[in-house]
Amino acid sequence: MDWSKFAWLNRGGRRKKILLLLNDADRPLTTKEIKDNAKIAISQASVTISELYNQDMLSCKNPQDKIGKLYEISKFGKEMLQPLKSSPNRVK
Repeated sequence: MDWSKFAWLNRGGRRKKILLLLNDADRPLTTKEIKDNAKIAISQASVTISELYNQDMLSCKNPQDKIGKLYEISKFGKEMLQPLKSSPNRVK
């Protein structure tokens, strides 16, 4: 477990929300779908997705596309969620 990355994830409510959303999704989601489900602005969704992607917590299924990119949680992202899932303060 990379506890410094976990601490970074745990400090961000939107980061946790999006990672949990993608963990529960049955397929990869677009930025617009993430925005709609998380009930946040598209700019907030884009920035947060970029942060999570840069921390290797998300993977992009079609990185060559300019629009309509599909994101899913990575194996590392699932590992980072394990302590959060058992927490009584889990973000919903």
